[in-house]
Amino acid sequence: MKDEKLFELNGVSFLYKKVHRKAIDNVSIDIDRGYLWGIIGPNGSGKSTLLDLLSGYRRPSSGSILFKGKEISEYSKRSLSKLISFVPQKFYINIPFQVKDIVIMGRYPFVPRFSNPSSYDLCLVDRVMRMLELEDLTDRYITELSGGEVQRVILARAFAQDAPVMLLDEPISNMDISHAIKVLNLIHKQVKTRRKTAIMAMHDINLASMYCDKLVIMSDGKVVSYGNTKEVLGEEIISKVFNVECEIYNDKGERYVLFKKKLINAGNTCCECTFL
Repeated sequence: MKDEKLFELNGVSFLYKKVHRKAIDNVSIDIDRGYLWGIIGPNGSGKSTLLDLLSGYRRPSSGSILFKGKEISEYSKRSLSKLISFVPQKFYINIPFQVKDIVIMGRYPFVPRFSNPSSYDLCLVDRVMRMLELEDLTDRYITELSGGEVQRVILARAFAQDAPVMLLDEPISNMDISHAIKVLNLIHKQVKTRRKTAIMAMHDINLASMYCDKLVIMSDGKVVSYGNTKEVLGEEIISKVFNVECEIYNDKGERYVLFKKKLINAGNTCCECTFL
């Protein structure tokens, strides 16, 4: 079966004007439908900005982004919110909404104006909250929760939105490993059983290798490589992009990256310094 293009990026650049910094630099890639995509790269490599562009939140300074064959800027916000859910890296809120109210917000794109969520909407919200083990937090205020709990609430909102495309910016960064694995399993299941598309910025290269069908590897706003995970994730490119020595091991079909203490280019240190 031939892959179906979901996003087509052609010569896309994005410039933060206040600091005159090009966060995305002439990126041209196709993102196919029905896969779990991972975006990896060092801090400041452009992962979050790329997700912002794919969500329609930001517009490119130059180049074009097609979503399902149409310029993404031509979609209304309401239309996009039915097609794309977005989990930001950071979520700031100082209004004491209850957890269930936050999750219900995921259904707003589908609720007619001046109407209340339907019984289907409420049933879906309850199911999602059980999936993410949020039942005990239903009546808690979002402002009272830990960072990991807030992440699970925002993920639940995205799951309740039930859009065919999920964009996730480091969705497990504040979670313990048990909840992180559970969340990744849920995302993976959505992709495999319902042919959704998930595009996820990640820092953990081993988890990206385990869960992602395809990877986009970024450095300094550029895409260094992209494609099938097993084809693009190698020792040479990891060392080049992340400036650290590593070895890749294969075990029962899984690939693991073992990092070494030695940096490839540690820079110069002052010989008189006793701290570094």
